[in-house]
Amino acid sequence: MKKIFTAILLILLIGCAGQRLMSLEGMPSGVPTETVKIKGDNCKWIPDLVRVKKGSHVILEVESVDWDYNFRLVGYDLRFKIPKGQKVTGEFYASQTGEFEYGCYIEKGFHYFWGGMVGKLIVE
Repeated sequence: MKKIFTAILLILLIGCAGQRLMSLEGMPSGVPTETVKIKGDNCKWIPDLVRVKKGSHVILEVESVDWDYNFRLVGYDLRFKIPKGQKVTGEFYASQTGEFEYGCYIEKGFHYFWGGMVGKLIVE
């Protein structure tokens, strides 16, 4: 019985591992919120450079115009699919300063961005 339970748990975890819409660990209450809109169009991110303030609750509204895209924000471990013609919202707590890449990743390799479709998010 324990083996069956473990197998079911692994299947559920693997199935859910493809998407992560929030990274809010350690976020205190009452922090300012910043909303950032990013659009995927013609295999480019618009804008491809975003700046946010450290200590803010960042809401990413990512929209796809022409294709299904796989969005990933490295460093905050956000990853989700954006179906063509739809908008998906991801959230994170900007707890660390630095430059972080976002891009359209290949599903089989989370560290490879397709066709150079890469942007940069700077937390100041």
